[in-house]
Amino acid sequence: MKKYLSFFTFCVFSIISYSQNLDYSVYHNDINTAEQLYFMENKVDSALYHYNNAFDEFDFIFVKDLLNAAQIAKFNDRPFESYILKAFKYGLKISHLENYPILKDYFTKVKNDKSFKIQYEKGRKEYLKKINFDYLDLIYKLAIMDQLNKHNKTTQARYWQQVKKITDRIKDSIKTIGFPGDRLIGISDSTIFKEIGKPHLDLYEQRKKYDKLWYMTSDEKYLSTIYTFVIYVHNPCSYNFYEDHFKKEILKGNIHPRDVALLHDHVYTYRKDLRNGCGNSGKGFRLHQYANYPDGLNKDKVNELRNEFFIIPIEVDIKKLEYEEKYKFNLFSGYYNCR
Repeated sequence: MKKYLSFFTFCVFSIISYSQNLDYSVYHNDINTAEQLYFMENKVDSALYHYNNAFDEFDFIFVKDLLNAAQIAKFNDRPFESYILKAFKYGLKISHLENYPILKDYFTKVKNDKSFKIQYEKGRKEYLKKINFDYLDLIYKLAIMDQLNKHNKTTQARYWQQVKKITDRIKDSIKTIGFPGDRLIGISDSTIFKEIGKPHLDLYEQRKKYDKLWYMTSDEKYLSTIYTFVIYVHNPCSYNFYEDHFKKEILKGNIHPRDVALLHDHVYTYRKDLRNGCGNSGKGFRLHQYANYPDGLNKDKVNELRNEFFIIPIEVDIKKLEYEEKYKFNLFSGYYNCR
């Protein structure tokens, strides 16, 4: 009897495990379809249908997608609270809602509501169980090391050698654990270690012994991992060195494709001769606000590259910016607002 019960349990577990899609190109294409349907065609219900498809089919969700769906739903008088409750399982805090003008009245209503806080705490517990805290601690320590190297550099070339050693170390971890992004180490959070009884490992507590690092903060408005990408952008050739790893991790849901696009385009913030040294592709996603893009990078070339990496056409991003200006949406997040 025990043998049959064990076999039955295994089958049930297998069905549950395989009910979740593992190919995140499908996830991103569903999100992209939702954004195009709403922002370009104003098809509210069709857009929410595709958001729901992505949210139901995958076991990890990028928080900003849930917040974007919530804003669209609320703005158009559709049910929206379920998106927020689900977002708690992926790192959203109640305080984050204050940064979303469309959700501001909702935030005012629920911020002191006891029953709502119970739902938040339930989602928060699920979120904390998913975090690899050892990995997060490693990233904090590597980020502090990187900042100290930057302050103490003798030459720029020497500093780039040092940061390359750090990004190579992360590469080795990617092979065994995965990319240290939102899925594995959570979104930027100033007190996450305190919540598990280890406040001395929070970023502030670790870096405060170094007076020169006073500026290192856990800026929570990004709703994404931050210091992993701070390290990577300090290595001017990150994309060129680790392209294959990034592409594999996109498909696993461990890194957002727009984060990879940021690293690709970041090379255009450095001087021209360095770009050539990094194997400058002459292509670009045009989502880096500080990049000096090459001439001749027209919309068709940009969208061709975006499509290859499961990113919406640039005209949809432009329309989203218009919605932010006209209707007070808050649609972009991530490091340098790349997402």
